[in-house]
Amino acid sequence: MPRGSVFHSHRHQTIQLPKESALPKGVKRVEIISIGETRILIPDGNSWDEWFDGQDATADFLNTRD
Repeated sequence: MPRGSVFHSHRHQTIQLPKESALPKGVKRVEIISIGETRILIPDGNSWDEWFDGQDATADFLNTRD
């Protein structure tokens, strides 16, 4: 799993992403979804549309559950 770095400066944080996790060129702003201590960054304006329009789970996804 790729890992980035966090830098602190006064009241701000900067996150440095590795190349393989870079946002698309031209992205200047992101939406931030906070769930507990987890943060999800989404290019501004894409919201969840791209997520739900993406590839569906395979037919055998969660076929067997405990």
